[in-house]
Amino acid sequence: MHLSSLVLPVQSHARGRSPRPRRWRESLAAIALAAGFLPSAILHAQTFVAEWAAADIGRIGATGLALDTVGGTTYLYVADQNHGRIIKFNAATGTRVAVWGSTGTADGEFNSPFGIAIDPASHDLYIAERGNNRISRITNNGLFVMKWGVAGQGAGEFNGPIGVAADAAGNVYVTDHGNHRVQQFHVSGSSAQHVTSWGGQGAGNGQFNGPYGITLDGAGNLWVADGFNHRLQKFAADGRFLAVIGRYGFGDGEFVTPVWVSFDATGAYYVAETNSDPQNAGAFDAQIQRIQKFTPTGAFVLKWGTYGEAGGQFRLPFNVVVDANNNAYVSDYYNTRVQKFSLNAAPPPPPPPPPPSTLPATGSTARFVNLSSRLRTAEGNASRAFIAGFVVSGSTPKSMLIRAVGPGLAQFGVTGMLANPRLRIHSGSQVLVENEDWVDTPTMRATADRVGAFQLAPGSRDAALIVTLAPGAYTAEVVANGGDGVALIEVYDVEATQAGTQLINLSTRGFVDTGDAVLVAGFVISGDAPKRVLVRGIGPALSGFGVSGALADAVLKIYSGTTVVAQNDDWGTPQSVAGAAAPASAAEISAAASSVAAFALPNGSKDAAVVVTLPPGAYSAVVSGAGTGTGAGLIEVYELPAR
Repeated sequence: MHLSSLVLPVQSHARGRSPRPRRWRESLAAIALAAGFLPSAILHAQTFVAEWAAADIGRIGATGLALDTVGGTTYLYVADQNHGRIIKFNAATGTRVAVWGSTGTADGEFNSPFGIAIDPASHDLYIAERGNNRISRITNNGLFVMKWGVAGQGAGEFNGPIGVAADAAGNVYVTDHGNHRVQQFHVSGSSAQHVTSWGGQGAGNGQFNGPYGITLDGAGNLWVADGFNHRLQKFAADGRFLAVIGRYGFGDGEFVTPVWVSFDATGAYYVAETNSDPQNAGAFDAQIQRIQKFTPTGAFVLKWGTYGEAGGQFRLPFNVVVDANNNAYVSDYYNTRVQKFSLNAAPPPPPPPPPPSTLPATGSTARFVNLSSRLRTAEGNASRAFIAGFVVSGSTPKSMLIRAVGPGLAQFGVTGMLANPRLRIHSGSQVLVENEDWVDTPTMRATADRVGAFQLAPGSRDAALIVTLAPGAYTAEVVANGGDGVALIEVYDVEATQAGTQLINLSTRGFVDTGDAVLVAGFVISGDAPKRVLVRGIGPALSGFGVSGALADAVLKIYSGTTVVAQNDDWGTPQSVAGAAAPASAAEISAAASSVAAFALPNGSKDAAVVVTLPPGAYSAVVSGAGTGTGAGLIEVYELPAR
């Protein structure tokens, strides 16, 4: 296949302890706020299940997909553009059931098959053949039924048909890619009668620039992936324009080249998206190879995928379909495969810290020994930068292990990792030290073992530093180095037994989205005694720092494993948790914030906060929006003085 005929390059766009010295006693929030960054939250709630490549019959060039359930079994049909054939799989098991066709012009042969649609009444398949400029119809057992269309610009003629959709009334809709239009036909018996056409090349409502996939939603409306206009368009079944969805951009809910849209049983929709030439992808070209999910009302839910060949990565994700069991199937064209994902899984947690028994003992003194945050970041986009603040207390320098992990997250089932993170440690505006591509030394490995950190793979492009820091406030920044992806910042106390100096605070600011796209921080308390902590989920109060789009109503939950041990929605109203101690009052929370120099929360605000005493162990603090609220949020974890 000539690549430019599938995805043309897009146009370029610019893209009791001793008092601490006052000079660094400022709130951790101030550190993150002053940095001016707004990192995104974790956006992955899918789990890679399997890939089907059918290598024994020649590596497939997967484009169009369709699901159909017959006799209680769900089948996945795959258009193999490279070999002019249709492959039928058992969707549950991945077993190949049948292969039909070969490249040619005869009945039952196919030339560049792209879209597949299932006739709801007969369970027959309609196949858009780009190379033959026609639509073919076959039974679900592979028997040829009919065909129509020739090359041209007239009614019923095609210039590279790609998408096809069918309803139960016998209507078939085709995206006529090269003619920049949609054509409607009525099929009866062995004939297809042209009904109407609409579109024409342009950027106005109802016009197209390279339309790809076409899909019917549950209400009988048509959705078209208008690829080079960087949007979706919605039409009534008779071709009346209804709406434009999306716009150009690399952000959540924005599109570069959307090539297909499909729906699940709830009405949520999924968009397969790529940009430029993934065969010759540089850093810019490789940025967008992903699937985005939206609620039925159009709210962004999640996205997954980056450029690459690993499970969960894509090189031209062309089509996505979702079955009744909430499994998503993606045709990954240049990787010559179909990938299957489960959308039922909870979002993968940050790599777990070691259990308390493996951490260095500190007698009866409980303390933080590991602070971490995981977010998505992107090069050249300040709103997607990733920075976390932390404070080292005491009077003597402390040895720290600080890491920015991207590729290393793969071992925990995380997809869409940042390919090449760079780590910078700042003191104020000064960069103290930085690293890109960690150095595999005996000291580095022994230090990771000592603090219970998982080992990085030799030669991986993760970043790591062992650095000695004087008491003070610091920021750890992850630089994306091209593309975007999920990264993990980890700050480990190497000298957890050292008296007089310790790690006391963590603050991370990010975008809080719906569903699984929440803001998460992890922390570990060592020792054999409980520790009082102040944890805050800030939303509305960020407006006082000039942050636009702040989360209107923050909800905070503290987890030990999967158990909620503390929670709050509106910091002035204590909220109990079954089996836990009585929650702290607003007065106690205000006093705790004052004791650590945290900024005061406005009375009656919708920010969230808890003061809680926790035994040694590993914890996660999660900030989400009440209801379906989204916006900029801040998560803070403070060690409190002993009472």
